[in-house]
Amino acid sequence: MRRLLTVIGTILVLVGLASAGEMAVITTTDFTSGNLAAIVNGEVTAQADLLPIHSDNWVVAWGGYVYVIERLYGDDIIKLSPQDLSTPIYQKSVGDKANPYDIAFVDEHKAYVSRYGRASVLIVDPATGDSTGSVDLSAYVAYAGTDSAESVPHMSYMAISGGKLYVACQRLKGWNPADTSLVVVVDTETDSVLKAIPLEKKNPVALSLYEGKIYLACVGSYWDPTDGGIEVVDTETDQNLGVLVDETSLGGNVSGVLVASPDKGYALVMTQWPETYVKPFDPRDGSVGDPLPGAKAAVHMAVSSSGRLYVADRSEEAPGIYIYDVSDDRLIAGPVPTGLPPFCVAIVGVPTAVAEEEPLPLAPSLELPFPNPFNSRASIPYVLEREAHVHLAVYDVLGRRVRVLVDGKRARGRYVAHWDGRDDRGRPVASGTYIVKLRAEGRRWTRLLSLVR
Repeated sequence: MRRLLTVIGTILVLVGLASAGEMAVITTTDFTSGNLAAIVNGEVTAQADLLPIHSDNWVVAWGGYVYVIERLYGDDIIKLSPQDLSTPIYQKSVGDKANPYDIAFVDEHKAYVSRYGRASVLIVDPATGDSTGSVDLSAYVAYAGTDSAESVPHMSYMAISGGKLYVACQRLKGWNPADTSLVVVVDTETDSVLKAIPLEKKNPVALSLYEGKIYLACVGSYWDPTDGGIEVVDTETDQNLGVLVDETSLGGNVSGVLVASPDKGYALVMTQWPETYVKPFDPRDGSVGDPLPGAKAAVHMAVSSSGRLYVADRSEEAPGIYIYDVSDDRLIAGPVPTGLPPFCVAIVGVPTAVAEEEPLPLAPSLELPFPNPFNSRASIPYVLEREAHVHLAVYDVLGRRVRVLVDGKRARGRYVAHWDGRDDRGRPVASGTYIVKLRAEGRRWTRLLSLVR
């Protein structure tokens, strides 16, 4: 027992995971080296220098794991548990000089990796990191079929909604906006391209998926602070809804976008390099508010389910993370030092930290969903005592099935499923109370979950 407690204490000191909740995982860089840092939700200090990584980096969280993308000349994906950010589960290549940009998940065994240096999206198994296929996007390079054709479509960020993958393609000529930028739509069952949606603005450098709509930050040319804006694509109809707000209204080049609620979004707006501010905007009408206090060289942002906005700020005098309350944009803390200057932030769910000499007993259960009520995405934790077939689904109060979240064999352990408030056909469902049902190991569990739109 004494040895067990010692191991637990060591892990808690090194990794800082004392209880269940969420954690902001931050990639840092000085463009010669990189590292990882983390802030446990509710805290205002960071654990720094957790894992050396490539200087050109990105981070994505999904399914209770952290995926670090090492970009050009790193060219791989690192999978980590939030309980031990210093020890990779695996590190897998995505191709020499492929320059991976983003990773988007279908389920525990299928994900897509966009590669800035390739003309195809890579398909991988997130459980192992192994490549399982690709989707050819060579038809969408800039000026395809002409003597001026580029060799790659410059695919950047992605989103998955309603069984479809959406890939933002910048289609540059050199570093400059060239051909019409596109959002290429891929069927995630067949891995075939369904269509390409033309954008009004050029050079999408960030996107945010919220309630079936993709908000794209299209910067256009960085030399022109008036030629871009935030454009919206509807994933139900696969139609471009047009420009919600242009750069003239934003007051500079838009380099980031995040929609946190039906009436609250945030844009990163560069007035002059490197001065980049966080400006709130209304996703309903595009009206823009005053910049948030604090951050003035912002490069990325993420929001937790508890309503905290984490902003990575790279100001020369005091780089760090600024933390805001989304409800009133109040500055909670910052800049929180992260070792090297922060570059990217992702929010991951964290189970209770456990260390052991032998596997401790796990009691099978369906744990409390969070947040509850929820608006855009709910996390649904469950535990398996042994390997079993799992059926986890959402039903309405009349007992009609709304969405199957998990239907397959799973190993012993803790899991977190997610529901985005959509049915099995990808359609948003109405506000109300829903029933989450888990069948596994010959037993059944239910929980109530409320959706508020």
